[in-house]
Amino acid sequence: MESFAQSLKSLLPDQKKKVYAPIGHCIYCGKTEGLTVEHIIPFGLGGRLELPDSSCSNCCKLTSDFEHTCLRTMYGPLRLLYDLPSRRRKSRPKKLHLKVKHTPDDNWTYLDVEQEKYPFIILFPQLSMPNMLTGESVCHGATAKKFWIRGASPSYVFKDLLQKLTVELNVHAIMPEAKAEVDKFCQMLAKIAYSFAVGELGSDAFKPFLLPHILYKELDDTDNFIGCLEKTERATNELHEISIVNLGRKELVVVRIRLLARLETPTYFVVAGQYYN
Repeated sequence: MESFAQSLKSLLPDQKKKVYAPIGHCIYCGKTEGLTVEHIIPFGLGGRLELPDSSCSNCCKLTSDFEHTCLRTMYGPLRLLYDLPSRRRKSRPKKLHLKVKHTPDDNWTYLDVEQEKYPFIILFPQLSMPNMLTGESVCHGATAKKFWIRGASPSYVFKDLLQKLTVELNVHAIMPEAKAEVDKFCQMLAKIAYSFAVGELGSDAFKPFLLPHILYKELDDTDNFIGCLEKTERATNELHEISIVNLGRKELVVVRIRLLARLETPTYFVVAGQYYN
């Protein structure tokens, strides 16, 4: 029988698969042995853009660490809700912890709630546009101005679901939760933008800016290179949107990224590097 999550999968389209030409060396450190495929957008978010022979085992572990943190914490519930890909699908929980308060004077505690009744929260950090595109000079590092937050429920209007659950669970209040890992998220955006630029342009076409951010978590100047539009663009029929764009700085390699665009999420711009003359 089709699971609840699988029945929702059709709400998000599949990304069109694209396999780039093999690179032949690690795009992060230059090694030529033990190479593997780099999924430009994480497999766990349904990414189907592949860069063969482009990441060594050490660099693969480094990038996987921050990607998996984002996938487990910020987007774990969302991946459950829409049955996004997982290499451990059979181990996914059927019940999730929901923060509740039984009476007005009680402390917050947790109850286990079936996945199909769970009030999911979708969260994205909102950042200023990159300083390299705006001319600003002050850096705050990997920090969010605010957060784009949406409640998600396939069966009910989100507010109605909260009211229904409050009665059904016989509790005074419910507090849906979401976790923010802004530093890891910025590393993930840097990795997506850089690997996409290599796939589209080749590793010799530009001087990369983002390797310290990806490999060494040097994020003090993140806002020079990574940011997003303040205004949310309309939803599209694409799972993810990614492209190289010209925003008036022709010498810069700027990658536009919109993860889960079908859900009307923020649009990010990442300055991946500078073209060689």
